[in-house]
Amino acid sequence: MIVTKQWLNEWIDVATIDTDKIVIALNAIGLEVDGVQKIRIPQNVVVAEVISCEKHPNADKLNVCQVNVGESVQQIVCGAKNVASGQKVAVALIGAELPGGLKIKKAKTA
Repeated sequence: MIVTKQWLNEWIDVATIDTDKIVIALNAIGLEVDGVQKIRIPQNVVVAEVISCEKHPNADKLNVCQVNVGESVQQIVCGAKNVASGQKVAVALIGAELPGGLKIKKAKTA
């Protein structure tokens, strides 16, 4: 079973307890912890709603999407084949640094 620290915190207050101490305590009471994985969500990555999605006029495999990122509606060019209006999607805003060192920057407009 996969248990997150956030879920565990809904039942008992573990917000201030180090993850390693929680693992030791769970093992001590007979619940074997197979592994621990930390997941870091990069800054400037948000959940957004796709308002509209149209084919890019100059590229066959790209879409031009209007996306509500909470503070504003932004135009994003995207290569996802399955994107559609009404979907909730993860959006890396300008300034986000994704795993592997990929930095999101504003593209030049024509």
